[in-house]
Amino acid sequence: MNIVLASHALLAAAQKKQSGGIAAFLPLVVLVGVFWFLIMRPQQRRVKEQRSVTSNVKQGDRIVAAGGIVGTVRRVDDDTISLQVADNVVIKVDRGSVTKRLTEA
Repeated sequence: MNIVLASHALLAAAQKKQSGGIAAFLPLVVLVGVFWFLIMRPQQRRVKEQRSVTSNVKQGDRIVAAGGIVGTVRRVDDDTISLQVADNVVIKVDRGSVTKRLTEA
């Protein structure tokens, strides 16, 4: 008899715990929101800024290419940039390797 009463009590407790369906997903929704604002959103902002820098490079700009190569843009083609790094030294770099534009101080 005690086993029957105990099983009914456990069953009633289990049914009460299952009643909060949306409340069970709330921590997961909060976790996804925090993940989005701390990781995904800043990364998307950086990608957008990088695309802007890469697409707005023009002749005469001083830029830093991948690997820390600093030079002045002499020619801009579809996929490459001719970069003057010293007197009479012009190299070609991929347009996507531009990391930032230097401002004249």
